This record gives sequence, C-alpha cells and structure tokens, in this order.
Amino acid sequence: MNYFDTLEKKRKHVKKYHLNKIPPKECIERALYKAWKTTPGKNNAVPYQVLVWGPDKEIHKEAIHSLVVKNHIHAEDRAVEKKLMNKTQEGVPNPYYEHIKLNPYLITIHSRIAYPNRFYKEQVEQGHFYDQSHNPEDIIDSVAVEVGLFVGNLGYYLLEEGLDISYNSCFKREVKDWHNVGLHMVEQRPITMLSCGYAERYRRQDLIDRKKESWDLKPEINEIVKWI
Repeated sequence: MNYFDTLEKKRKHVKKYHLNKIPPKECIERALYKAWKTTPGKNNAVPYQVLVWGPDKEIHKEAIHSLVVKNHIHAEDRAVEKKLMNKTQEGVPNPYYEHIKLNPYLITIHSRIAYPNRFYKEQVEQGHFYDQSHNPEDIIDSVAVEVGLFVGNLGYYLLEEGLDISYNSCFKREVKDWHNVGLHMVEQRPITMLSCGYAERYRRQDLIDRKKESWDLKPEINEIVKWI
C-alpha cells in the first residue's frame, strides 16, 4: 500500500481502542525511530521532547484526560464571555476525547531546550544566534511546525505497523496545570499528542449510525488551495 492509500484508507479517528489487545512495544519503537530519523529540523536542534505513556500508565492518562476536559469546558466558557457564542454544552463530556485516557499508548510532545552540536557551536562562536538554546516560548511557532512534521511522520509509521491513531490538540498548555494533577515529570509546555493501539470503534461509525456521515467533511480543495 502506498503513502496516499495508507493515509486515505487507514487513518480514522478512534473512539474506542481494544484495551486487552496491546501492540508490541517494538512496533512503537520502530515508528518512533523512523519519525526521528526522517523528520527535518532547523539547525538539527530537535527542540521538542517525546513522552511515551505506556499500558501501565492508566492513572497518568486519566490525569491528562482531565486536562483535556478542563480545556474544552474553559474554551466554551471563554467564548460565551466574549460573546462569540450564547451558550455552552454545560460540561457534557465529549466522548471523542475518551481515546486520551483509554488506550495502550499515549504520546505527548513538549517543548525542549536544545543545545548546539559541534558544527553549530562553531557557528555560534562566529555570531550565529542559536535560538533553540533559550526560552522555548520565544520560538513556539517554529517548534510547533517541526512537531507537526514529526507527528505526521509518526502517525504514518504507526499506521504502517498496522496500528490505529488519533490526534488531539485540546488540553491545558501551562506546565503548572500538568503539575497540579501530579504530572511532575513534564518540564516544558505540551504542543500536541496522539494515541495509538488497535481500534474497537471509529468515530465515523457513530456518524454512519446517525446517518450524518456526509455532514462532517472538510472543505473542498478549492476553498483551501489558491493558485496565485
């Protein structure tokens, strides 16, 4: 199966994973290695850290899920306060966040202070500013781009291993919030996350059952791609 077909046919948002069917750790390690090996980055700095929460980290995943739920609720509350919408869902849980706490593996990606290799040490001595060695918040935009490249590659390689994946970008980003729920091993702000395992049910199946599968589609390409 080629790259396009793998993503088009196998990439689906997971509502529920098989929790009694754990992927071999070697599958995750191979995908992580390939993503590390093939993802480009400015100055070869890799100013992000990848944390893997395995099958034995149920409590930690529940804590991360709580940060997802809190962010979702607060986002709605802020929107009402700013008069961008006139009501919230009143805290009704979103079932499509369940994959964050109920999965064999959860991977979160965070900022990291990086240090120059031998080549860039010489460049720094000559006046080059190696911004990855300083405050990660100052370069969060460029780091997020690199993380997006890494996660895109990682997702593909996990699919290639026969696994299912789901992404998530709704969560509290302040490190203190992570510490408040006991996740003191997190040292820098999170940027994104994905879960993986063997799917028991996909979100799309819910839409099909409700006869709404044609309601939830991305915009047509002509709305997104403009030739100048």
